[in-house]
Amino acid sequence: MKDLKVTCCDELHSSISRFINDTKTIIGDYEDMKAVILLMIKSGYMFNMDRDRLRDAMEDITFMLCPDDDANKDRVERGLEYEDGEYDDEDDDDDDDRANMRVDDSIGVDDSIEDIGNAGNLD
Repeated sequence: MKDLKVTCCDELHSSISRFINDTKTIIGDYEDMKAVILLMIKSGYMFNMDRDRLRDAMEDITFMLCPDDDANKDRVERGLEYEDGEYDDEDDDDDDDRANMRVDDSIGVDDSIEDIGNAGNLD
């Protein structure tokens, strides 16, 4: 069995860059970077992280090595954008739920509970 070289997040970029330099690999696009990662795994490198983190590093390094390729630039830019719909929809749903709530005195009111006022008056 091959010696394993466990790569963690802190050394991810430097490990990939070092491997590219050591193997004298030319990176022209993201497909080349995928081939490098597969070669690294075949050589015994293990990436101890979420695959999204690995993909982000691959995109960053590919763009760093080929900054004039618009496809590489677009990949990095997409990763830097907020996903507008994801956060806005959640907030809108909460607002809609509150707006649709109404108090109906005939349902669920327990007259035996005494109203003691605002908690701020407890000083």
